[in-house]
Amino acid sequence: MNVSRREFFSSLGLGAAAVALPGCVCRPPMKGCGPKKAKIALQLYSLHKYIGGVKDKDGKVILEGVGLDKALENVAAIGFKGVEFAGYYQYANNPKGLKAALDNAGLKACGTHVSNASYGFDTKAWTYNPEVLKKTCDFNMSYGNNLIICPGGGNFPPGCTWSTGQGGEAGKPSQEIDDFTKKLTEFYNKAAVDAAKMGCMIGLHNHTWEHAIRMQDGTSFWDYFFSNTNANVCMEQDVGWTTCAGDFIEGVTPMAQYKKYPHRSPTLHAKENGMGKGVKQFDAILGQPGCDENGVRCATPVAWDDLIPVTEKDGVQWYVVECERHFEDLSAVLPSYNFLKAKGLN
Repeated sequence: MNVSRREFFSSLGLGAAAVALPGCVCRPPMKGCGPKKAKIALQLYSLHKYIGGVKDKDGKVILEGVGLDKALENVAAIGFKGVEFAGYYQYANNPKGLKAALDNAGLKACGTHVSNASYGFDTKAWTYNPEVLKKTCDFNMSYGNNLIICPGGGNFPPGCTWSTGQGGEAGKPSQEIDDFTKKLTEFYNKAAVDAAKMGCMIGLHNHTWEHAIRMQDGTSFWDYFFSNTNANVCMEQDVGWTTCAGDFIEGVTPMAQYKKYPHRSPTLHAKENGMGKGVKQFDAILGQPGCDENGVRCATPVAWDDLIPVTEKDGVQWYVVECERHFEDLSAVLPSYNFLKAKGLN
């Protein structure tokens, strides 16, 4: 479904509503909109043990969490301007309280991660309930967020898992994968229309499997999805996972995705590549790709200096740092923030 962004919104009668959404992406672009340099945010999953603590199998506390309020204050003190959620802790049923915590810390909400069940999808029965999506949008807008991204939950075609493609193997094509991918794409198109009417945006986040899974005609899940969804279905690219996928799939780079699917990305996940053959050590700090057992860098690094000019042109508003190591402290997120700050982001 290759309809221009302007044609799509005009056909819905959503021109004014679309322009009312902040940013330059997932809608018709406007001249001069969006920041020249993206702001730096943090995906709070990076600190889930730091926030919530850790218990052993018997329920004994082995690490006391600092709590979400204190964590938000400390994240802001580092210099982050925003956060992306992956759970709401004590505020799961209290969006006004969550907004107050964000305001107290001086942070903006730039997005959240949910399963696609929160969009109202049931990919077993293949039903879609827009009332579930409305509840999700209402909750998020109440604390100041309008970007709701699915990072995988419910998106897996039959026979595929999180690990598909991580070792370089591709998913075996099948009619089941074709049928699932086409139906899922239709659901995202329907839900994106409804979300826009509610004032929200939805979208997809990648790992390696989205690039590795192939349909029977050779098209990847990722390329089919973004070639056949309307432009208001947002793309949140995880540049670390895309870099990893590019090690074994020709032509897959983070930069290429913004050229193929432009102006669809309010956010990107700023993650270093810690995957690849021979990787034994990885601290998930930006600018420090994975190492072998001797501490020698062996993972392909994210091409940050090539990436940043491309995302500036595309209108990406937030670089969302995600560090999947050192969940219990700030030892990965602090140097990762400093890395992006040194690159000119703010």
